[in-house]
Amino acid sequence: MNNRRYRHRLLALSASILLGLSGLSSSAVDAAEVTVEQPAADTTVSQDTGNPSADTKEAAEGQTEGETTEPERIEPDAYFEPIQSNDTANWPQGPAVWAESAVVMDLDSGTFLYSKNMDVAKYPASITKILTTLIAIEHSRPSEKVTFSENAVYGIEQGSSNIGIRLGENLTMEDCLYGMMLESANEVCIAVAEHISGSVDAFVELMNQKVASLGCTNTHFTNPNGLPDENHYTTAHDMALIAQAAYNNATFRKVCQTTTYCIGKTNKCGEERWLSNHHKMLPDRDYTYEGCTGGKTGFTQAALNTLVTYAERNGRQLVCVSLRTNGRQIYTDTASLLDYGFNNFQNYSIFNRKTWADAKMLYPSLYFGQPETVANLRPTCTVTLPAGMDLSSVETTCNPGDGTLCRSYTYNQYPVGYESIPDTAIQALLHSEPTNICKKSGSAAASDLGNSAKETASGIFQKVLAFVAPVGTVIASFVTSAFTAVPWYYFALGGVLFLIIIMEIVLAMKKKKKRKKKKTARKKNVK
Repeated sequence: MNNRRYRHRLLALSASILLGLSGLSSSAVDAAEVTVEQPAADTTVSQDTGNPSADTKEAAEGQTEGETTEPERIEPDAYFEPIQSNDTANWPQGPAVWAESAVVMDLDSGTFLYSKNMDVAKYPASITKILTTLIAIEHSRPSEKVTFSENAVYGIEQGSSNIGIRLGENLTMEDCLYGMMLESANEVCIAVAEHISGSVDAFVELMNQKVASLGCTNTHFTNPNGLPDENHYTTAHDMALIAQAAYNNATFRKVCQTTTYCIGKTNKCGEERWLSNHHKMLPDRDYTYEGCTGGKTGFTQAALNTLVTYAERNGRQLVCVSLRTNGRQIYTDTASLLDYGFNNFQNYSIFNRKTWADAKMLYPSLYFGQPETVANLRPTCTVTLPAGMDLSSVETTCNPGDGTLCRSYTYNQYPVGYESIPDTAIQALLHSEPTNICKKSGSAAASDLGNSAKETASGIFQKVLAFVAPVGTVIASFVTSAFTAVPWYYFALGGVLFLIIIMEIVLAMKKKKKRKKKKTARKKNVK
């Protein structure tokens, strides 16, 4: 009996050991395969039902009420910051973006369609080179030779963007423009600055003068390439103004939308250098955007990613500026912002200078006699409104600006357009001859003359004068307008052509006389 009891106990002990080992191995397998992080709270399961016990439910409810842990998010804090343009009544609501500061501006009207912290100063990084390139275009010729100094080649931050230019190497200014905009070459920026202004400091002074003239109020630059400096900063608002001024230049537009460019052999390099545009929203790139016409990328550890992007669709032109975004999300956000600008707004022309000039050519009787008027000095003006709105919703305010006569257009107190005439042009108008200042159109002058004749002449004389006066006024106005509106070299060219025609006529007459004499001489000889 004792032996049997001993055997039964031994078998039971062996069975329990085997069961324990199998449970341990299954737990080890589960721990090795499962990678999802488990909740920290301990959950006990009822052996009868397999459902959480009452104690577990109470613990879970207590955790939900008092200590709820939010799921981890990938968006930065800036994603949840307010968008100031969304505060305008009846204004289309713009998308949330990762950028700490961003704007979308209509290049024709200058209206900021989207604004998020647009007046907060940020580091621009290499988008600084937009201004450097614009100043280089305005102060040089493409064929000029730029020689690279020791400061240009070795004075840049080690490891920063460059295209491997050597000491004493010569590039054309055109090559330099593409080097700065496509490959973001820092040594090229230094060489260009020294070439134009003699020193980097003098060039930086020129940069700051330029941004002030463009209306930038919170921008200060300390170098031409955008490398980190606590005194080198701008805002999304100011950067949009700089980008707008640059895009108005045809040479800049050509450079910034070029995808590849080849620098030929130089005095120091026997091989061609191929440059590729870093902007990834251009055609056949990772984030291609329909209508993208270029822009400029930027990155430093201090600035993170910065981006300026131009786009054109259906006759409209937009620029998007995005400051301080971490990673390639900046391209996705830029596409969303540009879509927002194109899909939710439309432009209206307040005054089109080209159309006015065309009308002047087509209907001269309406415009002759007005070569020096405010309308003639007036620039093209466009306003941008939310889709579906019309000009009846626009309010107009006229006021003198800083050296200009200004007119601003608002929609629900939000600026949607602006035009100005420099006071220098108005002063030139006021100081011109009185006959030009008080000049009226042909139809108005004819009306005045007709009224005068009505008071002093008989009926027949009145009709004759009423017919002659407009003709005389139009002819006089035409001559005056021609001499005041047409450039001087047109008259010089016309004079040369007139002399050539006169000479041809004189030569033809001489030839005719010679032929006549020959005929007369032949007749005499025959007789």
